[in-house]
Amino acid sequence: MRLPRLPDLLTTANLCCGVASILLASQGQLTIACWLIFLAALFDVFDGLAARALGGGTPLGAQLDSLADMVSFGVAPAYAVWVLSAPVPRTDLLLVGAAVACICIASAWRLAKFNVDTRQSTGFLGLATPANGLFWVSIVLIGVGSGLPANTAAHSLASLTNQAFANPIAVFVIALLLGILMLSEIPLPSLKLKSKGWKGNEVIFLLMGIGIVLALLYGILAVPLLLITYLLSPFWGKPFHKTT
Repeated sequence: MRLPRLPDLLTTANLCCGVASILLASQGQLTIACWLIFLAALFDVFDGLAARALGGGTPLGAQLDSLADMVSFGVAPAYAVWVLSAPVPRTDLLLVGAAVACICIASAWRLAKFNVDTRQSTGFLGLATPANGLFWVSIVLIGVGSGLPANTAAHSLASLTNQAFANPIAVFVIALLLGILMLSEIPLPSLKLKSKGWKGNEVIFLLMGIGIVLALLYGILAVPLLLITYLLSPFWGKPFHKTT
């Protein structure tokens, strides 16, 4: 048995965050549970950076990464959505349960597909599992009033978001649509810099800039807003693809 490499340890930290999130959510500690998923995403970024710094990943690391992502960005966000929706009538819970199933099933299929698809080395085909998971935990955080700045615009937008996601039909439809996007062939940027300069990284740098501005203005609401911007990047990013 070989000693674990640094990327594997970082992936394990990602997994630990996901497990802890589920345990805390089961005790009603949704705020901490959701922020742990953002910490898991940080570890997910670092394990990729560490793997590239050490000359590339390993087959074991790739499988471990997918298993950790399934827990942290599939099961844990889905469970947080379930816990947040628990007070709704029993008939509505069937729709929420279907939404939770969509999140988990789409995440599993997406990760399995990514592992065997050699076309996704420089970009994604379909929405990545971590992006979907962060979207759902941000919705839960908005629901519990965490991560919102003290300005009227943010609280008004949060109120509209909560009204929309208070409808179990809306939750199911959005989960289904995002699940379809995860398994789609839509080309999306992987957010990995291709070089040190602006050329070739225009879409990534613009997304980073937009994300910073949205975070300053709207706090946690920046996550769903940035996801929409990201999903639309194949359209508004076309002029940059033509020049690279």
